[in-house]
Amino acid sequence: MLITGWLQTADTWLKTNVPGAEWLALFGAGMAVLAGLYLLVKVAGGLIRLCGNVMNVTRAARAKASRAPGFRILIAHPAGSSAGRTSKWLSGALSRHLPVFAFGAPFSLVPMGRLNGGLGTEPVARARKRMATADADLFVWASRQGKGERGLEVHGLSRGGGLSAADARLFTIALPGSRKAQTEDVARLAAYLIAKQLQPALSDPQAFRAEKIRDLANELESVLANDLPVSQTLRSEIEADFCAAGVRVAEDLGELSALDKVIAMRRGHLEAASLTADTGRIIQAKLELGRALIVRAEKSFDQNVVKEAIAHLAQAVEGLRSDPVIQRAQSASDALFKAQAMIESRKRFSLNFGS
Repeated sequence: MLITGWLQTADTWLKTNVPGAEWLALFGAGMAVLAGLYLLVKVAGGLIRLCGNVMNVTRAARAKASRAPGFRILIAHPAGSSAGRTSKWLSGALSRHLPVFAFGAPFSLVPMGRLNGGLGTEPVARARKRMATADADLFVWASRQGKGERGLEVHGLSRGGGLSAADARLFTIALPGSRKAQTEDVARLAAYLIAKQLQPALSDPQAFRAEKIRDLANELESVLANDLPVSQTLRSEIEADFCAAGVRVAEDLGELSALDKVIAMRRGHLEAASLTADTGRIIQAKLELGRALIVRAEKSFDQNVVKEAIAHLAQAVEGLRSDPVIQRAQSASDALFKAQAMIESRKRFSLNFGS
């Protein structure tokens, strides 16, 4: 009662002595309403985030408890505009095409809530926690930045190679963002690039049987047959993988259907790489071009082709000698040879001069 009387007295005094006090009271009431709405929105947002976290943890725990064989892949709802369409396209790309590039290995896709922030420290930490909870092999999240050839950024963590969730490798794949550019060929390409993160050995054609690599080469050749609306960097990566697979198939299975394409692409890569001084790309291109030319010469001997192959291979070997890894391997080999020579010398000394 005392507070009510004081408020009435204050209100009467303001209306009597302060001009425009009615507007001041209305302003105060409006600010009170806005503050209440702001608080309501914050509380609602907190509840939504809490429910989302609980749902994510539940889905991850359910995925871990599942006895389904194969790879377990967590895929978060994309961020940015047209998130629903992007989610449907990316999930569909993996569902349809991942079995081909995983050579029929079973897998399961587990939908998760949105993960904002790209490759920021906080979202990556949350992704690692979700991976550990689900015991997942791969976590994929995406954000649409625009409609350009790099407008859709697909981020992820991969435990490929036996890594733990804490040590999982970060990766980013830049894909076209416009709906028109997200064709079925781009969907196949996206599935292949994600499969490479899931199984790093895909980058090495020697790691699989030649028959499987033949299937991979055919798929990549089919993808490259069309005009891909992707960055030149991404296309060059796919072309390089196709060339490596094509050479392996030609050497081991004697199938030369893709060999001419490999030779033409690698010559083109050498011309482009020489302009950018990409040493690693030059060496790899020369190695594969030299091997491809030798296979071609085995079927139809041409002295000039053999000489070109020798020149490319010699330059590649010379380039590899300057590689720090090769130099360390050579140093280790020299030290090993020296140690073995010392033991042999000691044995001879013992036989000739020992008691």
